[in-house]
Amino acid sequence: MAGEDATMKDLDSQSQWLVERARQSLRENNPYEAKPWLITAKTLYPKDFGIQYEAYSIERNAERVQESAKLFYIMFEQFPESDILWNEVVSFTDALESDVMDRHGKFLTDMFGCLPQHAQREILLRAAGRCKDYIERCRMMLLLMRRFPDVIPKNGVALTEMLTDAENSEYPAAPVNPYRKLLVCDVLPHLLASENMSVKTSSAESCSGQDDEEHVSGISLAQVHKWLELSIQFYVSCATAQNFLSENFDAQQSIIDTSIVAEVLDGQGPWIALHKLFYLAAKKCGWMEICRIHDRLDSIKYRSTNDYWTSISDLHHKLKKISKHCSEEGTEEEVLEKTGLMFATIILFLQTVWEYCRVVNRLDVISSSGLVYPLVLVEDSVHVNIQLSGSASANTAANDSPAPKKKKRKLASGRSGSPTKDDGKGKQPSHIIIDKNCGTLSQNLSEDFAVSVEAWHLLNTYPGYKKDFLRLLDDWRVDQWNWMGTFKVDRLIYKGKYKKAVEFLQEQRNVLEQDASENQELLIRGAIQLSCCYFRLDNHKRACEEALYSMQFFVARSSAGDNMTLKRSTSVHQGKLDTSGNEPLSSASAGGRCLRLIQCSETEVLSFTVRLLLSSLKQRLVTEGRNDTLLGHVVVLVQFGWPREEDAFCELLDRIRDQGGLKYREFFSYVNNIDILEEFAHLYSDDSYNLDLVPHSTSGSSRAVTRGVNKGAKEDFRAAMERQVGRSDESFEPLLKAFLQNEKDSLLS
Repeated sequence: MAGEDATMKDLDSQSQWLVERARQSLRENNPYEAKPWLITAKTLYPKDFGIQYEAYSIERNAERVQESAKLFYIMFEQFPESDILWNEVVSFTDALESDVMDRHGKFLTDMFGCLPQHAQREILLRAAGRCKDYIERCRMMLLLMRRFPDVIPKNGVALTEMLTDAENSEYPAAPVNPYRKLLVCDVLPHLLASENMSVKTSSAESCSGQDDEEHVSGISLAQVHKWLELSIQFYVSCATAQNFLSENFDAQQSIIDTSIVAEVLDGQGPWIALHKLFYLAAKKCGWMEICRIHDRLDSIKYRSTNDYWTSISDLHHKLKKISKHCSEEGTEEEVLEKTGLMFATIILFLQTVWEYCRVVNRLDVISSSGLVYPLVLVEDSVHVNIQLSGSASANTAANDSPAPKKKKRKLASGRSGSPTKDDGKGKQPSHIIIDKNCGTLSQNLSEDFAVSVEAWHLLNTYPGYKKDFLRLLDDWRVDQWNWMGTFKVDRLIYKGKYKKAVEFLQEQRNVLEQDASENQELLIRGAIQLSCCYFRLDNHKRACEEALYSMQFFVARSSAGDNMTLKRSTSVHQGKLDTSGNEPLSSASAGGRCLRLIQCSETEVLSFTVRLLLSSLKQRLVTEGRNDTLLGHVVVLVQFGWPREEDAFCELLDRIRDQGGLKYREFFSYVNNIDILEEFAHLYSDDSYNLDLVPHSTSGSSRAVTRGVNKGAKEDFRAAMERQVGRSDESFEPLLKAFLQNEKDSLLS
């Protein structure tokens, strides 16, 4: 044994000496001398891996493609288990997968291409088998299938099952993970585009035994449907990951792989990628009608969202019409087409609802101050003008004396109308107005929302879609997508389902109030929408309560960076700027209901609150008898946005004249509008009216303000009027906020 060991050591030293001589020749820049040394060594020691690898290294470093490939193939046959050899295989596969090819990468790719076809196939198969990591094994198998499509029937579906099983084991609750990414972004596009894969329909399953002979693998429709479901969930999760992370990053950072999201977003984008995959599935499943309208559904081509929806809706009605003339269950082709149409509708729904919620929740805005206001969809019924003079005139019909001539000519009366008291008026046409203060928004925002509502309605009402759609929502845990709650309540308001909206908003508030300091914006938005719903349900007291509730957050906040500038907002209606300065049309004049997107800032919430209070109090004035406190409150509120409510103020003056005066001792605490002060000064000069507007003196004495009874009242009124006229240049804002806070109980009583 000792002799044999010595002999082996002697052989090793001799072979090493030959290798060293070859290396020395290379160092001396004499490759032609090095090559004979290695040829000699290979001849003497054909089973020595070191000599074989040294010869290969010389050819590889010299970038001689043919010679390198030949030597590598010899080594692969003789030393298939060498770790050094498999390190070279890793270099090959990295070069083959690389999108950016440098000089060395091109050499490796060319060299691998010079290997015999069976050797290439064997190398990739064995490389995949050596991978202990699922991701690496998948990469190898994918590379194999790309270079050798004929292996797809045997390995394609097995690869998808391997990735799905690995995901279920390691990421059971995370749709964005490395396994799903490989499955959706890499494997499925390749399988669905392959001519070696076919879909087995029920009528063709009996012939599936021919697949092996034709080298075509048959996959079931259910398998393709499952792939589509996984793909939709993945791409939607990537598209909405910004919101998912920002809501609770610490809790979700282990669920969302941000690197995968970034890769998808930096590429062609989730929606375009999803559409391409869907189209591949449509061709594979034989959804001929979907393929026919493919161009109209293509996200890359410029078409409005409404055009997408029109194409889907037309196809839906076409299939329904065909079904009426066939059996109840429909033909196999019709069932296939309806399934494809369902998936197309789901994709359009999710895309449009996300685009809407992304903007409304302001997930598309980054503010340096950190102050970003969400948007809120409200009923525009608070803009309705109420005729006040009719009721007052009726109450004083017995008065034969004509009303005195007014100092100012009253303008033509405004639009009339009142909000409907019935729930569920969603069948009326609905128009959405976007306030200019919301910032620069997509011109298609209103269209996206309308389409998402219609798509939701189709998926939830048509029997052929509803069951599967609800199952998918449950599987995807859509109830945990917080941004979707915005769509739910906005959809209910848009469709006129006010009672259901109230129930949902009340449930939402119960949750949000558990951490009110962190959810102020959502509480404000919910309160505004609750006030709208109560207003439409004719519960005006609750409507006003909710509007005033929303204002209390701003009073408590008193943020120095949240300064309020009161001005009448300009609106964008159907994408066109309204420069007329007029309020948007009411539901009566526009031929349908009108909704408005406003910003949840103090300015807009205050504007909304005043308009709602005015509408509610005006309606009470129409139905009630004399109520001086109510009348005085309306006088205070009409100052907001002056002269928008000038017509209403003229009607209030008519009512005051009709009832012979007004007792409202809070008048000089909240009124500083010069036009209104001038009108009351003029009214006070007429002996026919009794005005009790001056508060009690601090001494406790009370002076009657009826003319001629107490001459001191005249001096008190004049002093108060002069004081308020002197404040007429001051902002009405502090007075208005003080009024809403101090007179809250009176406003609601």
